[in-house]
Amino acid sequence: MIHLDKHTSVADALNHPPLKVRGSLIRREDITSASVDVFGHLKALGKVTTGRLKVSGECSITGACLAAKVENFGSLRLHSLQAEHIRSSGYVAASEAIHTLTFQGEGAVRVNSLTAKESITILLGSSCTADQIRTDGTLIVRRSSLLLKRLMGPFRKLTARLIQGTAIELEHTTAELVCGEQIRVGPGCDIQEIRYSGSLHVDPKSKVGRAVHTNGSGGPVS
Repeated sequence: MIHLDKHTSVADALNHPPLKVRGSLIRREDITSASVDVFGHLKALGKVTTGRLKVSGECSITGACLAAKVENFGSLRLHSLQAEHIRSSGYVAASEAIHTLTFQGEGAVRVNSLTAKESITILLGSSCTADQIRTDGTLIVRRSSLLLKRLMGPFRKLTARLIQGTAIELEHTTAELVCGEQIRVGPGCDIQEIRYSGSLHVDPKSKVGRAVHTNGSGGPVS
């Protein structure tokens, strides 16, 4: 995980001028900036290192992105991302891993691997997909309460291979395997297998193929 007092590259980025993109910009070299604000369109072909990345338009990053804070209200596509805190209410997609302390997504989330040390909250505003989602803390997946997103109805669901956390609450989720301590499965879920070491509640409107109570030594599955 990233800690600003220990991570030299992010701390150094705070000493660089901010970058604001209001039109269209293609940057072939690496970007190091105190903040990157994208109101238009940014295509970064290298690595991006910044204290804060804020996207209100469209941003694509071919290389890795390293940031203290990420706020996405538009469209963010990147290779990989490491950040202290991530908040997205638009479209976010990563072809490789996302590592963070906290992740909050309300909209479309399309990731390969999402790992958060403290918490993950996904408010389904669209179709979301992931190979694996992991956290050492709480993991919540439920539909967004926003009117516009409620109109999308059945498209608002999460599909994942592996979901792992300590306290897990799921709604409208399809998964191969869910592992945790306290697990609450709400409506609209289809889960092949659940492994839990504490408590399990399954809504009658959901389907679970197999539930296994473990002693906590089962460990994560790759």
